[in-house]
Amino acid sequence: MLAVVLSVAGALTLSGCAAGAGDDADDADGPVVLAAASAEPALERLAADPDVADVVSAMAPEYAGTSTLVSQIESGRSFDVVLSASRRHMTRLQDGGHVGDGPLPVATNRLVLAVPAENPGQIESFADFADRSAELTTAICAPQVPCGMLAETLSDQLALDLHADTEETSVASVLSKVSLGEVDAGLVYRTDAAAAGEDVRALEVPEHDGGTNQMWAGLSAAPTHPQAAEQLLGELASEDGRAAFEEAGFLPPPAAESDDGAGAAGDAGPEGGSGSAADGADS
Repeated sequence: MLAVVLSVAGALTLSGCAAGAGDDADDADGPVVLAAASAEPALERLAADPDVADVVSAMAPEYAGTSTLVSQIESGRSFDVVLSASRRHMTRLQDGGHVGDGPLPVATNRLVLAVPAENPGQIESFADFADRSAELTTAICAPQVPCGMLAETLSDQLALDLHADTEETSVASVLSKVSLGEVDAGLVYRTDAAAAGEDVRALEVPEHDGGTNQMWAGLSAAPTHPQAAEQLLGELASEDGRAAFEEAGFLPPPAAESDDGAGAAGDAGPEGGSGSAADGADS
């Protein structure tokens, strides 16, 4: 799906299974980062930036759906930094003693409707999709992952039956089915659609309450590379980190939007507010 590949020793792309749950981060040369699949384009950009600290290029990222990562961590998977596509999953890791104090929101994301480049369903807009959803084949994320909760919220808010034909464990799986033309449409993050380039066409979804979620970064309560992990967390929250996420198609995190005087409906920080579906949720 992505053309750019990190040249990082120890980098491993996880499947949707619980593979690697017993692996040890001691073998990695740099901090092990367990990241929601949707964070991959941003981390690749950050690692390729010559102006950021060496610890970024030395990180060993592993990608999967947030719920898969949480299950692995709870099963004993060691790590240094985790990026969760929802606040609720980060809170769960904190409550379980796996993540220390002070996780940070680093970016905001929202869904788009992706259709294959050849557009076999001849879908011209989201309204067109909504009118014909019963006759189209559609992929969405499973409800236990953040992108799936966003899809459920969209369905509820817009009073729309998505008629989903398949529910996937990660947004990457949904995008793969769309890119390969296995379905007529799929709900994916705007960042993943952008990373797919010409393989898909992204159609905007109408604005609605709870239509966004935030990417959260947290430090392991027992990091294998503590100094490097803290430095990496700082880089993720820095201007360079924010720029990498925005270049990958993310929107600023709520705090950054507030600093800019904007603010986004439905977004909230760690202590509550209106919140989003997935921030009560996964990738």
